[in-house]
Amino acid sequence: AILPGIIETDIVRATGPDSAVAMGFGTYDALIEAFSSESALKRPNTVEEVAAVAVLLASDAAKNMTGCMFPVDGGTMPY
Repeated sequence: AILPGIIETDIVRATGPDSAVAMGFGTYDALIEAFSSESALKRPNTVEEVAAVAVLLASDAAKNMTGCMFPVDGGTMPY
């Protein structure tokens, strides 16, 4: 399973302002900052970063990987 963190996609940009207000962040930028600040990289993830893991998992290099979780969250998941 690929476990992405926040990614600024078209859907996030479209629904983010309303979500920010509903969640008490006030603005879209504050919402993105709040989610990004929890990660080690301090920025949103990119579609390309998640896609790179998907390509790896679809390749022969991953043929022995089973039952794994792959966080692509910039270091948000606590260990």
